[in-house]
Amino acid sequence: MNNTRIKDVLIPLAEYPNIRSDATLRDAFAALQKSHNANRSYRHVLVLDEADHLVGQLGIHDLLHALLPEFLQDHGHYEGAQTDYPSLALIWQETCETQCREAADKPVLSCMGTVKNTVTLDDPITLAAYFMATSRASILPVTEVKRVVGVVRLVDVFNEASKVVLHD
Repeated sequence: MNNTRIKDVLIPLAEYPNIRSDATLRDAFAALQKSHNANRSYRHVLVLDEADHLVGQLGIHDLLHALLPEFLQDHGHYEGAQTDYPSLALIWQETCETQCREAADKPVLSCMGTVKNTVTLDDPITLAAYFMATSRASILPVTEVKRVVGVVRLVDVFNEASKVVLHD
């Protein structure tokens, strides 16, 4: 891991799911589905502006959460009686398909998460390991002059660490 750089494990942007900031949830689902159909199991889609500057990201959890009706979305925790969300989910079953189709038109900007850290091509992989271990991120966008050029994944960093740990 000492000499490994981000560029050594990078997935180029052209191979990683990404959409523009004016996209809808339908576009995000389509981008991830396209990667799965190509036998790539990516779990996030990057949201970029027209200059390939990073705006945010959407993970599979974010996408599923965006489909939930308002009465099932977490409104924060408070002391006292809790709503029985699992029972409410059964009620949602009756209108799920209709609500999912309606939610498909939501803009991704209303549902995406922010990205706390990025790395550059020449950064050591240990920087990615640090960011991922301390923020529980499973991907890090790789930037060059503020433009996204690719992604490094947790599994790739883990594989590099495994080579060192398991070396005899």
